Amino acid sequence: MGEFFNNFLLMIQFLTRIPVNKSLPCGKENFRKASIFMPVIGLIVGGIQWAIYKLAVFVLPVNVSVVIAMLFGIILTGALHVDGLGDMCDGFFAFKGNDRIIEIMKDSRIGSYACVTVVMDLLLKYSLLCFILPKFSLAIVAAPVVGRFSIVFIAFIGKTAKSTGSGNLFIGNIGKLQMFITVCVTAVILFFIANMNVVYMAIVMLAAFITASAFNMYCNKKIGGLTGDLFGADNEMVEIITMLIAAVLIMH
Repeated sequence: MGEFFNNFLLMIQFLTRIPVNKSLPCGKENFRKASIFMPVIGLIVGGIQWAIYKLAVFVLPVNVSVVIAMLFGIILTGALHVDGLGDMCDGFFAFKGNDRIIEIMKDSRIGSYACVTVVMDLLLKYSLLCFILPKFSLAIVAAPVVGRFSIVFIAFIGKTAKSTGSGNLFIGNIGKLQMFITVCVTAVILFFIANMNVVYMAIVMLAAFITASAFNMYCNKKIGGLTGDLFGADNEMVEIITMLIAAVLIMH
């Protein structure tokens, strides 16, 4: 039980800015076992955003409440996934060779592609949440849960693009057992916590599988595999797709 709880804390420590003042074992085996908690991290981040939105909307307009909730989400994660999306776009759309793409992605400076992509990412989320949340407020919980689930899946099917990097703690290190448990944990969260019907749950999980699979093939073509930044890009894309599906279902 101690190892189980430590692995949970390891994911909080690794994926969020929530303070965990404890020295934890950080071997590849620990990250493999801890990967099952990724959807739970999404639940925590989304749950805090949901609570912030619900409190803010009592006294503020919906659009302002959405911005505040999004801001808290960025603070909680340290903009980890948004940064990965920006780095991916700077590298992939620079029209350079494989080695140069990875070098650009590692550069801490932000380029024009990253700037435009991050703005569009946040604008899409803002627009979708303003439409969805008054009708289905728990969508703000569902999106990060499904996004983190897709990270585990893409790490399960993918291969590494470079010999070192934080992504290598997961890429090719996820076993079939961890993948199965992650699917079950995600389904339970979506069904019971996010109060989804089975059809919507199946649609968003299938969309995550398809998106992650297609993105993995694209990354293999561009740089021969995955990096940690590409996890962030995958998460952001799947979150937006989850929100888009919610918006379509609400409209119909």
